[in-house]
Amino acid sequence: MEKNDEIVVFRKYYDPVNANIVKGVLESNGVIAGVTGDSIANALMMTRYSVMVFRRDLQRAEEIMQANPVEDIPADQTHEKP
Repeated sequence: MEKNDEIVVFRKYYDPVNANIVKGVLESNGVIAGVTGDSIANALMMTRYSVMVFRRDLQRAEEIMQANPVEDIPADQTHEKP
């Protein structure tokens, strides 16, 4: 697998609704995205939901979300592997 084909964490949210809104905004702008829950955080009752994208789409995802901000503070903003 090439590095650009890696799936990476775009952003993490505490609210699953906001994570899914971000996913929808990205997808409606042509970026394939998904949402996953964080099982370690679930065990600690601090659930986080990760919005996942392909590494090749990170720049475009940032541009899209700057133009279409979601009114929530992400749990964190990392571009790490899941």
